[in-house]
Amino acid sequence: MKKLFASVCSLLVLALGVGAQSAATGPRAALFYVFSAEDAAQRLGARQLDRWNEERGHSLQVLGLVQHQGDVAVMEQMYQQEGISFQLVCAAAARRDLELPAELAGQLDSAAGFVLLVDAGGRAAFSRPGAELGQVLEQAARLLGKPLATEVDESTWGKVKEIFK
Repeated sequence: MKKLFASVCSLLVLALGVGAQSAATGPRAALFYVFSAEDAAQRLGARQLDRWNEERGHSLQVLGLVQHQGDVAVMEQMYQQEGISFQLVCAAAARRDLELPAELAGQLDSAAGFVLLVDAGGRAAFSRPGAELGQVLEQAARLLGKPLATEVDESTWGKVKEIFK
């Protein structure tokens, strides 16, 4: 079963083609999220990252590097039960089969998780421990030129109008 898992992970890595950019879209910024499938807070971070990227039209190429020594069912669970839509790869296969940025290679076993933002030129732009994903997403919004929008309800606008009358 472990050989099957490694083979499936290798195929996922090859199919993903991290770093290979489509001629139609050109180079894109990328975000690598290293997390444990067994840590509820880190799984929650993966869902937050997925929603954030979806709200911005999938403007980031996202790769989740899962620290789990289990089987393929763990990846399926992340896709189905957690609702993750970005590519997930086991960290061990990524270490073996991918050319990872130097800033990321040493963080694949970090118990705290790790987030690395890479600009469209392939250079590390910002990194933090997994618990600080929000800060990395703020930097990603700046990098993409899409600052975070704040929601203001209608009653607030009404109050602002009253102030300026």
